Amino acid sequence: MDEHQTAGISSAESDVEKFFTPQQPPTDPNPVRSLARRIARYIYRTQPAMVDFVLDRWTAMRIAQIKRSKAYRERPRLRILAVGVQSPRRPGTLDAIFATMKSSHHDIVFDQKGVEDKGKLGNTNVILERHDLSTFDWVWMVDDDVALPPDFTDIFMALAETAQLKIAAPAHRFVSHSTFHVTVRRPNSLMRETSFVEVGPIVAFRRETFAEVFPLPDLRYGWGLDFTWPMIARRRGWRIGIVDAVPLQHLNPIAATYDTSKAMDESRAYLNGREVIPHHECWQTLQKWNGYPIGA
Repeated sequence: MDEHQTAGISSAESDVEKFFTPQQPPTDPNPVRSLARRIARYIYRTQPAMVDFVLDRWTAMRIAQIKRSKAYRERPRLRILAVGVQSPRRPGTLDAIFATMKSSHHDIVFDQKGVEDKGKLGNTNVILERHDLSTFDWVWMVDDDVALPPDFTDIFMALAETAQLKIAAPAHRFVSHSTFHVTVRRPNSLMRETSFVEVGPIVAFRRETFAEVFPLPDLRYGWGLDFTWPMIARRRGWRIGIVDAVPLQHLNPIAATYDTSKAMDESRAYLNGREVIPHHECWQTLQKWNGYPIGA
């Protein structure tokens, strides 16, 4: 699915099927701008590796500037809990991912378990129950099939903190297997406030959110859970968003190892009667920043 193949429902709407109704991309009334966007979308679709290469060069220069800044040198030390569920199809991959997440600045605790007889979210709850969450600043949920850029943890946290994000995710590279276009990296952007953050492949929760989002619902697949978080964020006045400066690559196609019809059925049952973000608001970038700290 791409971002226009999924629509949202509000709690007032009884037709849960509308959530999955295909949506057409919005048209731009300005013909020149519309043409430019069509050309850009064509390049993104046909030359993703080239686009990533160009954006990586720009990002590397911006990260070098960030590391030289006083704000970066004086950033607070954080305590992070990173958890993941290891698929038996990919033994050892989480160990490798966690190794790339290590930081000399932040204190990170890594924990994982196998799939066994539970789904992703149920297994995540089991891991979280092993820890006193009140001792952590952030909790990360990490899938077992991602590749990360250098200095991932330090840059991800520096930018999420300066943007005051309460739920944050790294963007996808253009070559990544992504679901929603809003989660794909943007040119000339270090981080963005968005109206939606996806449940995977990596999502991070700041301590202010723990009482609202944990424990997670015991869903096997977890589709649709992330459509409820924006409404919680609105009620609480939280900013949520995506960090473009540390784009990951999701290595495997979405739902490659399970029955998507079962995931859809579970999602329909879970979302029925719950308040979720309306589909016409779901894919918005509300603001973006290309300076660190914000305003620099």
